[in-house]
Amino acid sequence: MSKQFSDLGVNEQFQKSLADLKISIPTDIQKKSIPVVLHRKDDLVALAKTGSGKTAAFGLPLLQLINSKNTAVQAVILAPTRELAQQIHANLVSFAAHSPAISIAAVCGGIPIKPQIERLKTATHVVVATPGRLVDLVKREAINIKNLKFLVLDEADEMVSALKEDLDTIIAGIPKSRRTLLFTATMPGTIKQLVQNYMSKHVVHLEADMSTLGHQGIDHQYVVVEPIEKLDVLLHFLNTKEGQRGIIFCKTKAAVNKLAKNLAINKFSSGAIHGSLSQGIRDRIM
Repeated sequence: MSKQFSDLGVNEQFQKSLADLKISIPTDIQKKSIPVVLHRKDDLVALAKTGSGKTAAFGLPLLQLINSKNTAVQAVILAPTRELAQQIHANLVSFAAHSPAISIAAVCGGIPIKPQIERLKTATHVVVATPGRLVDLVKREAINIKNLKFLVLDEADEMVSALKEDLDTIIAGIPKSRRTLLFTATMPGTIKQLVQNYMSKHVVHLEADMSTLGHQGIDHQYVVVEPIEKLDVLLHFLNTKEGQRGIIFCKTKAAVNKLAKNLAINKFSSGAIHGSLSQGIRDRIM
């Protein structure tokens, strides 16, 4: 028999929110992570692919452990990009729909800081942030993370490579007694080093089923072509999908810009998005 969220220790308020969201069966990473976060005191390193339900795996037990009567910031969730941070924030707000006493804020770069400073003047239990913006707010004394009980690093492999300095600054300013929950899709040497340097000696290591093909509603197909043929094959494919929308991933920013230009030349409506573009342009394209 499939495990239900109630079997994992998720309480009634959050079960109601999950029912509203039409989520009934926990994913593999949720089955493994939720009981560990809820019922143990250890740090956690979880290896799971993007799209495997990681936000609920740490978000549900974290929200359940929040003491809403304590107005201090109790949990910080760090994400490498503003888009991911906003997505996590939206998910947490929907999970807490039947727990109105829990206050959740998102603070991300690329948008004005003043409204975020004002928001943090009100009682806030959980903060979802990008590292650079959180460091900025700490330096301005707009947020106090000295009493933090939980630090979550989501997509940690993306963060360690690009944002290590900010991450070091944050970790240096929070209590050593906090619990750290680290979620990553890959386990490079930099992550192993971070685990060794910043997490307790008693770390629970979990791995979701990495062999699964991902979302079962998606049909996976591939075509092997010579590099010189790629554009022609892609244009032929797009011509067969008239009126439909899609996402094309490229290996480099230069390749993204070049492909967007070629699509425009061939009368396809597209928008290029990558990390070197300003936040305003990225928002407009999204």
